[in-house]
Amino acid sequence: MSTDVTGSAGWRHRLVRWVPLLVVAVLWEATTRLSLLDPMLLPPFSAVLGRGWRLLVSGRLLGDLAASAWRVLLGFGAAAILALPAGIELGGTLLSVLRPLSPPAWIPLAILWFGIGDPPALFIIFVGTFFSLLLGTLAATKAVEPQLIKAALTLGASRRQSIWYVILPRMVPALLTQARIGLGLAWMCVIAAEMVAVQRGVGFLMIEARNLFRTEDVIVGMMAVAMVGLATDRLLLRLEKVLCGWRAGLEPSRLYAQALKERQP
Repeated sequence: MSTDVTGSAGWRHRLVRWVPLLVVAVLWEATTRLSLLDPMLLPPFSAVLGRGWRLLVSGRLLGDLAASAWRVLLGFGAAAILALPAGIELGGTLLSVLRPLSPPAWIPLAILWFGIGDPPALFIIFVGTFFSLLLGTLAATKAVEPQLIKAALTLGASRRQSIWYVILPRMVPALLTQARIGLGLAWMCVIAAEMVAVQRGVGFLMIEARNLFRTEDVIVGMMAVAMVGLATDRLLLRLEKVLCGWRAGLEPSRLYAQALKERQP
């Protein structure tokens, strides 16, 4: 009985989270159908859904999403592979000087260096995510308790062993959080790069639609990126639960709620 109650409560909680989106969709549809907003600038929600379905069935949307996702995977992967060891071993103080530069500011130089196609887009994604991952790794490294490292070295662990068995496990939660932030930046970078440097991808779909005044296609591209970003974020959260099971119940909100219950008579 208790399991059924808990399960139904969980489903109700999940449904309640979708209520704000449903309200926005209804208001969106109503305001455009009543001509309170120009349908050319903001088409009805139903029209956007219909256009999205047609793009999906035709294969255009999936093809553009696949092209963008592949660029994100390559650019972000290269940034992560280099930023992780650099943040642990090198410090990266000099490299962090370039971090304040906005990723789109690199686009003209990337086109001059690499021309048009995948290379400039991959470069923009790499630059846009590398410095964020580097500083995040630096912060995670500094957050590791020095006593743990000293204890490992005292017990005979080598520098490599202390990194692998002490530092990295303690850094995993922070690194996964940084990965979630970095992937969001990667998608922003790939959309910006695809608007000027490539001829395939969600960014190209959106800028082409802008030029042809197809507002539905622009919004479909935005919604597609949002859904992919949400799915990726949920995947990383599940991965964090698997890799960091020891942190279950240690979230500040849960600890605070537990403390309040213990204080009640």
